[in-house]
Amino acid sequence: MVISVALLSMIVSIYVYNRYVPVLGVPCVKDLESTLAVKTIDVRDYNYVDEPVQAAFNIPVAYLQRNYQQFQGDKVVVFASSHMEKNISVRYLKKKGIEVIGYRVIGNSCKCPKLKMV
Repeated sequence: MVISVALLSMIVSIYVYNRYVPVLGVPCVKDLESTLAVKTIDVRDYNYVDEPVQAAFNIPVAYLQRNYQQFQGDKVVVFASSHMEKNISVRYLKKKGIEVIGYRVIGNSCKCPKLKMV
């Protein structure tokens, strides 16, 4: 009984961590013009109409498993509609070896410093 409760609580904590705990080391992008030198991935749904990002690859979170190979060796910025989408996609891309240098949650004002390009 104790082992099953411990196993269940570990599974729930991993689920909550992956979705709701912010990713460390990935800053918010305040100035969208500074991201033109890197590839941008829009992980929102295809039919999302608020603030379209013109130069972005529109790949929803559900399709990242199939399409992450086209970003191998690139620096990317992730655009998402919620913090949960951002956390899931950034963690997945970092796990696959893609360098995520920033994110932007569309619809929320970014209260952080500008992204510094190196």
